Amino acid sequence: MKNHTIRIATALMLMLLAAVVTFVITFTMTAEHFGQRLDELEQMKVRYGKLEKISEIVEKNFIAEYDEQEAVETMLAGYIDGLGDRWSAYYTAEETAAIAEDNANAYVGIGVTYSSAAENLYEIMSVTADGPADRAGIRAGDVMVAAAGTNVSELREPIELTALVRGEKGTDVELTLSRGGEEYTVIVTRDEIRTYSVSGDLLEGDIGYIAIRDFDSGVGDEFRNMLNSLLDQGARAFVFDVRNDPGGYLEEMRSCLDLLLPEGIVITTVDKQGNETPYTSDAGCIETPMAVLTNEYSISAAEFFAAALQEYEAAAVVGERTTGKGYSQQTYQLSDGSSVHISTSRYYTPKGNSLADTGVTPDILAEVDEEEFRLLAEGRLERENDSQLRAALDYLNQRLPAQGE
Repeated sequence: MKNHTIRIATALMLMLLAAVVTFVITFTMTAEHFGQRLDELEQMKVRYGKLEKISEIVEKNFIAEYDEQEAVETMLAGYIDGLGDRWSAYYTAEETAAIAEDNANAYVGIGVTYSSAAENLYEIMSVTADGPADRAGIRAGDVMVAAAGTNVSELREPIELTALVRGEKGTDVELTLSRGGEEYTVIVTRDEIRTYSVSGDLLEGDIGYIAIRDFDSGVGDEFRNMLNSLLDQGARAFVFDVRNDPGGYLEEMRSCLDLLLPEGIVITTVDKQGNETPYTSDAGCIETPMAVLTNEYSISAAEFFAAALQEYEAAAVVGERTTGKGYSQQTYQLSDGSSVHISTSRYYTPKGNSLADTGVTPDILAEVDEEEFRLLAEGRLERENDSQLRAALDYLNQRLPAQGE
């Protein structure tokens, strides 16, 4: 339905008025500066005048009903999309809140992860044990068809599904899913979900295995605790698994690498003004054989984690080439709770290399077929069938003395 609380034309005129006021306030009496600012003002009039004209045409002539606020949100998202940077985005207030919860590894929801499936639907990849979805009978492999009365095939971005599924603790959400081609509907009561990003155990041959799901809040502490636990259990070598890790906070990544590398730079960021910010490790570190598992979905902090270990010759990278992300992003909160997430700095490895469009090249290439990748993504790949893990273990076993020596 059309919302008359705010009109696009009115919003644009206010933006133009604000530009004029700013121009007057900052005006100086030098002719050169005056001419420059006048040119800038004319450019703004042309830029926003075109949008204003489109708004007037729509309001006078568009015959169907529409939500004007949604049109504004889409316009803002389109501006950021127009930058041509896959890592930059505009998020509504609801999407911003959902992302903040994700990054904190704690949220109120139903306890599932999902990925895109055929026909613009979403397949459930994992279900939190004893969480709301688990108690409602939802299983990995089910396909989400509708949420809160909305057909998910109509959604623009996956985060929109997240916004529908999440809500206040104790409230209900109706979901329609498909299993084996048969649809079913359930009512799920939202609850607080606490997720953990680091897991691990001790494998045969006293090799510690640590999987890092992301580098969100608290991962540095989780990693330290897991590393020390496995060392106490007698681990003599380590495999760090960052496959399908989308990245996260650089400081969390630095905290992890600080335990593994000697004193030095682990990553450097350079902003638009050329200011460099190095992230460093201290002299204390473990000294054991190490390997890092990567694939094409190891992104950002995950691939720089692997790159630092590789460049210090502390670990072999095993698996497949990583994504190749070269920028770090900053999120700017707007007054209505929405936000703009844009690339603001370039990343560089300890040796000063950019991974943009190149990624990390494995020391040991170990590719997988579609079936093995699918099972890995769903968390159902058995260790004995994990060819990349077996390749890493073979590498480490060649570097460990026989037990008892």
